[in-house]
Amino acid sequence: MSKLHQTLLTASVALLGLNGCGGAELPETELTSTQQGLAIPLPIPACAGALDTDGDGICDLVETLLGTSPTNPDTDGDRLNDYAESFGFGGGLDLTALGANARRKDIFIEADYYAGLRPTQAMLNRVISAFAKAPVTNPDGSTGITLHMVVDQQIAAADADADLNPVWTDFDVIKAKYFAANRAPYFHYMLFANRYAGGNSSGISRGIPAHDFVVTLGFIGGGTELQQAGTLMHEMGHNIGLRHGGNDDANYKPNYLSIMNYEYQFYGFGIGGLNNVLDYSRVQVASFSEAAVNEVSGFAPVAPTTEADLAKISGLRFNDVQVTGNASTNIDFNNNGAIQATSYALDFNRSGSAGNVFPASQNDWTALAYDGGGQIGFAAPGFTQDLGRAELFLVAPEKMEPCLTVDARDAR
Repeated sequence: MSKLHQTLLTASVALLGLNGCGGAELPETELTSTQQGLAIPLPIPACAGALDTDGDGICDLVETLLGTSPTNPDTDGDRLNDYAESFGFGGGLDLTALGANARRKDIFIEADYYAGLRPTQAMLNRVISAFAKAPVTNPDGSTGITLHMVVDQQIAAADADADLNPVWTDFDVIKAKYFAANRAPYFHYMLFANRYAGGNSSGISRGIPAHDFVVTLGFIGGGTELQQAGTLMHEMGHNIGLRHGGNDDANYKPNYLSIMNYEYQFYGFGIGGLNNVLDYSRVQVASFSEAAVNEVSGFAPVAPTTEADLAKISGLRFNDVQVTGNASTNIDFNNNGAIQATSYALDFNRSGSAGNVFPASQNDWTALAYDGGGQIGFAAPGFTQDLGRAELFLVAPEKMEPCLTVDARDAR
């Protein structure tokens, strides 16, 4: 627990005593531990008999001192309960020691890996940075999401199934042995593995949204740093509610500027003068017809997105080729080296025809589902546990299709 929280807690207990809301003495501590296994005291808010409007285990007076909402058990909307993010949690886990903040969105991932596939910090930083720069506002006045990537254990050779097949049956054998149960209500769990289901898919999520995912680039030697980072963020995107078309399953959707679109999973975008930037869609783009492609007009924004927002995005890719121009106007969709004034038809999604109309695309960052299909986010036993979702999955695990297929010749 931070010194700030300890100071606030001491002050709150004193105030509670003055106001008749609880004892003025600090309560007995329960022992918990950090990820390194060090035992630390975990104070519990002294709220016996005090008003706790949202039922999250933190009385209203303490919430006022912490700056959290007394009427919302999840102030920052990340599906991690304010109690867990402010005061840790029993059973050997302390989220505050891991950096949780009840006033800024947090996502926790435990990553285990096969021999030779341990992720580098540079690779992880690409994804961590993408989340930190997310156009998402927080109650503490900051923007972005804090992604906590805990690289934990190497899977022993005897347990490292070279082909996870059936994928979730074999995955669960590993998860049961290597993933601590006390992390389950708060962490996504992932594996850097070899392959699954006998195919060449880069990875798969256990439904949309979901708790688990795998990155399976081991069969090509692990892939490049950018391929690994793009695939990690792509599969994590499924875990937090994103489909291949954002809010639909229209893959290769030209007006969907997100690494959830296969065109960008291994490449990212050009943003702010930087290349290969990983990002979910941060713009809304109007519907787009394959039968009436106009290179001069390019894409049209949907409010609140503006033409200026679109103009910041380059590195556009169509039919597996990067083209010149930005996402606003004068886009060389067919990559013939010229901006054509007349409209034409072009098959973007490899369907064999050029008659598809793609619906408007969403801003992904404002549409995330943080609850892992109803498995992530609740308070300590006895407190409010109503942060789940009515419909667990947008896409059920058994309906998930393999993600981007990688040719074995791409081995580095």
